[in-house]
Amino acid sequence: MTTELTHLGKYRIESVLGRGAMGVVYKAIDPHIERAVAIKTVRKDVVDAEAAEQFMARFRNEARAAGRLHHPNIVSIYEYGEDADIAYIAMEYVDGTGLRDYLNRKAQFDLAQLVAIMSQLLQALEFAHDRGVVHRDIKPANLILTHGGTLKVADFGIARIDASSLTMTGLVMGTPSYMAPEQCQGKPSDHRADIFSAGVVFYELLTGRKPFVGALESVAYQICHENPPPPSEVSPLQLPVEVDALVATALAKDPELRFQNARAFLFALRLAAGEVAAPAAAETTVLNLSAVPLEPPGPAVWDDTVLTTVERQLAHFVGPLAKVMVRHAAPQAHDVHELYTLLAANIDDPEQRRRFIGAPAVSEASGPHGAGAHSSGARHTHAGTAHPATASRSHLPRPLEPAFVDQTAARLAVYLGPIAKVLARKAAQRARNADEFALLCAEHVGTQDRTAFLREIGYGEP
Repeated sequence: MTTELTHLGKYRIESVLGRGAMGVVYKAIDPHIERAVAIKTVRKDVVDAEAAEQFMARFRNEARAAGRLHHPNIVSIYEYGEDADIAYIAMEYVDGTGLRDYLNRKAQFDLAQLVAIMSQLLQALEFAHDRGVVHRDIKPANLILTHGGTLKVADFGIARIDASSLTMTGLVMGTPSYMAPEQCQGKPSDHRADIFSAGVVFYELLTGRKPFVGALESVAYQICHENPPPPSEVSPLQLPVEVDALVATALAKDPELRFQNARAFLFALRLAAGEVAAPAAAETTVLNLSAVPLEPPGPAVWDDTVLTTVERQLAHFVGPLAKVMVRHAAPQAHDVHELYTLLAANIDDPEQRRRFIGAPAVSEASGPHGAGAHSSGARHTHAGTAHPATASRSHLPRPLEPAFVDQTAARLAVYLGPIAKVLARKAAQRARNADEFALLCAEHVGTQDRTAFLREIGYGEP
């Protein structure tokens, strides 16, 4: 493990909020004004020289995009900085919970609460669009609800600023389930792509399910050619008929047939919701989250395939007893890092112990599902569990062949674009076998699409 930072620039590091393949997100203190901040970092040494310029440009773009947006519903950016090893963005520390976490726990919002959430999102988009900034990755994981009920839009990493050179025709960017048709097809897109994505979020809030589901190819086809069932047919809420028409307009395949701006979407939303409509834009939106029913968190349950991968790694050091050790340690661990630390106590040789702890093939952001699996603190992390293959149930790792590396790089490019080739090559250099290579590549794919990606490269359920 690398030594944790204690300071970055002027900031005093307090704790780790999350870890990803490219860096760490910290909670820190600005000592000059004693203000808590979140610092998102990128390690320069993990970015290949061939892609470094583009990748770092995207990272700086996030700071530029959100840095010009001062709005109560947008996470504030305070500073961009670099040193010899790390580039970082210091931003507002949001004490809240990601909307994705509410959906995962099957939150039972009523229509008035949903209108309050969507009103804040659309006000943030209206403000950004009026200033030439298009987010291009609106989804529940990028929306944070504070405990006081304020929604915050985060993660402008692939935002377009006016005619930014980062906007490239033919390069698919965003999260597939929430992309607009023009994004799926690699066509030029504008602010109306955010309108479509907001419509997808609204549909999921209304119904508890995404309008477009399945493997990547299936999702892309549905987005471009099929319409989901009207929300009133699948929602547990009693919805006004106007809501179906509202959602249909937001999800129109042709941008010309959608709401042409967030302001029009917001007006139609309040009109459709009638007496439960949110306050006017000039008023304060009040959202009582304590009244939202949530499914109680269940006991922590590890994905069996994650445990199988850790077991296989531990077996290199302790032999057949690895299975018993992993199953005994898993209930005591809250994340993969803690699991590796607990298991390392079973390795007598200090050098072997260091090697086991220092090179996990499973993302350190991985963890058990259920209670204790997700923090309810600020959500600024960008990586999740890399679910390894269940295809190798014999526990015999597959050898890593060049053809498999090329095949995986091609599939990864669908999700990440040109940088995929570089990331796949670096993963191949680190991996001891095909199983570890697949895991390392999967770390770069969004949590919601990771299972589909692994299935596409031959590591899905049999």
